[in-house]
Amino acid sequence: MNWRKLLFWLPKKRRPFSSDLDKKLVKNVRLSFIPSFSQIKYTFRFLNTVEKRAVIISLSVMSVAILILGGNFFASHLTPVAANGGDYTEALIGQPSFINPLFASLNDVDADISYLVYSGLFHFNKDGKLEPDLATEYSVDSSQKKYTIKLRQDARWSDGEPFNADDVIYTFQTVQNQETNSPLIIGFQGVTVEKTDDYEIKLTLKEPFAPFLNSLTLGILPEHIWNETQPTSIRLAKTNLQPVGAGPWAFSKLIKDNAGNIQSYTLVKNKNYYGQKPYLDTITFKFFGDYAQAASALRSQTVDALSFIPYDLKEKIPHKSIGAYTLRLPQYTAMFFNQIQEATLKDADLRKALAMALDKKKILEETVQNEGEIIDAPILPGSIGYYAKINKISFNVEEANKLLDKKWQKLEPETYFQTRYNAIIKNRQAEINAIKKTATSSPETVSSTIAKIEKEIQSEVRQEMNSEQSFYRADKDKNILRLTITTADTPEFRKAAETISRMWRAIGVQTNLKIIGSQQLVKENIKNRDYQILLYGEIIGADPDPYAFWHSSQNDYPGLNLAMFTDRNADKMLEEARSVSDPKKRDEIYKKFQEILAKENPAVFLYAPTYTLAVSKTIKGVTAGFISSPSDRFVSLNEWYAKTKLKWK
Repeated sequence: MNWRKLLFWLPKKRRPFSSDLDKKLVKNVRLSFIPSFSQIKYTFRFLNTVEKRAVIISLSVMSVAILILGGNFFASHLTPVAANGGDYTEALIGQPSFINPLFASLNDVDADISYLVYSGLFHFNKDGKLEPDLATEYSVDSSQKKYTIKLRQDARWSDGEPFNADDVIYTFQTVQNQETNSPLIIGFQGVTVEKTDDYEIKLTLKEPFAPFLNSLTLGILPEHIWNETQPTSIRLAKTNLQPVGAGPWAFSKLIKDNAGNIQSYTLVKNKNYYGQKPYLDTITFKFFGDYAQAASALRSQTVDALSFIPYDLKEKIPHKSIGAYTLRLPQYTAMFFNQIQEATLKDADLRKALAMALDKKKILEETVQNEGEIIDAPILPGSIGYYAKINKISFNVEEANKLLDKKWQKLEPETYFQTRYNAIIKNRQAEINAIKKTATSSPETVSSTIAKIEKEIQSEVRQEMNSEQSFYRADKDKNILRLTITTADTPEFRKAAETISRMWRAIGVQTNLKIIGSQQLVKENIKNRDYQILLYGEIIGADPDPYAFWHSSQNDYPGLNLAMFTDRNADKMLEEARSVSDPKKRDEIYKKFQEILAKENPAVFLYAPTYTLAVSKTIKGVTAGFISSPSDRFVSLNEWYAKTKLKWK
């Protein structure tokens, strides 16, 4: 049946539409049950208001349902992942000088940038484990003195030149050359370096040294860049600030101000890097004079990160936009007694009393807001040789006073004043006698001059006295028990020194503070061992080997035996531990060594602080954990990212 003709011949009064519309509809009539678009578009012409509203609501509900179902589907099947691109800017305190592994350990800024530009034969992964880097594998012979190391054949320098054994040989021999004046020379003394082929070397030690592989994290220099530079001229080379390395990042540019200070230093991806390429495109370091300026730059988003947040500035960091990452460093803070400069400290009872008077819990709280852990020895938890059951000196003010009472009698403040005044007058008696004998002076002038001196001495003694100290101490010869704490001018050390001096004053010890700038402290006081008691921090390194910090051969600078501790048995133990490869045996030796320290008490070990890195939350992939040096905060930098993309699960 022809439905189009039938519909057309219906009487007009029976037709539901106008003639023109009828013709269009008839023309588009199909036998199919699915209407065409040309029919659907006229739907609203024959629907009334209620029907139109119902259709609109239905379509809206259907659209929302489709969007929700579609969104859930994509959300369950797509995930954001790291994508290439983006920039990262970090604030550093100080200035770069030598982006060169031979000297970088002298400056934290240099160490940070060198870590990114250069690669070593080995490196520490993000789990704190030592693994090959420019090396592929190694072996050690039965004597524990000969190391055979195979090298990567796919590594290239950032300028495109190939890496090989010549670069390793050059680096190690340059460190060993005294004319280079590298602080790393001690770690490579007596080591023979031999090239067996282009991608294999042999290292021979005079004596077994268990932590030796840790030394091989030293960044390797490109021989083709440095071979024409004389060892005495290496520090003057332009390449120290525009380095060529084999690490994941390469030098791009630096910007200086009118005074010649470097304002910013930019690195880009090393296109020749053999390992995992970074996601970020650039890293820029901006340099500041102190942490307050750097923290201000972080708050204003001028930089994305601050390498370290001092404890006194943490409350000023906006936590909504900045993430704080807590890192554990193998470092500790201690009080080192210099018994050579201050003979009083040779008294074992005095050293014990000083240790007993310290409330370490309160020091940890007031100094670093409990961000760390109390320690009683130089080997930290988690390391070979950690000794949890070591004989500890407990906080006990009453017992500390009893120990001091044996030799040092208590003095009331005014008695102290008179005793101290008399001592100073005695020391200046020659000066006073000379004034009395001055022939040209009248008796009135002499009397006035002497009175002026006496008044100056009285004022001097009053200024020495602390209103919080209720009593003082002196020996039978009326020598006042007076000690001076020397420390670096940082908020942490300043606060620790103030807290400790307050605790020592409570047992009658007159305690003075000498606060010195960090650089001056190292160059003058530490170098010359010019201090009575030094409050300072030491970074041990990945291996807990205490040799550099406690062997008597390290008493003089550049050794790090800050207490100048000397004990033959301790020396033998430290030497033996270095030659033992068995971790259990090393562990036993280190525990015995710490027993000697606990008995002799050459220092008071206070706390091991944590290290906090602040990074903008726009930077993803940042991880926290144990690091062997501050530069190791970048151990997972190749996994940090600022941009993302969607990926099917």
